[in-house]
Amino acid sequence: MKIFLIKTGVIFFAALILFKLTVGSFYNSLQKKFDKQFSKDQIILIKGKIREEMRKGIEKDKILNDEDAELIQKFIKKLLKEIN
Repeated sequence: MKIFLIKTGVIFFAALILFKLTVGSFYNSLQKKFDKQFSKDQIILIKGKIREEMRKGIEKDKILNDEDAELIQKFIKKLLKEIN
């Protein structure tokens, strides 16, 4: 019985180490990529790009083309009908 427990413990720790080396390293690489994409510098850069695009949109006479405006209007009407 003692040998069984020792073998089971060794197998358990080997499986745990294998898990950490495979899935754990994959998780860590994903975490680093996520942190890099959503760092404070990146968020500030994205905010700046959004503001710039909004300024460009404001300067235009017409933001949406006729087809898009009609589609959005139909969608809003349908939403309002479902809400009521």
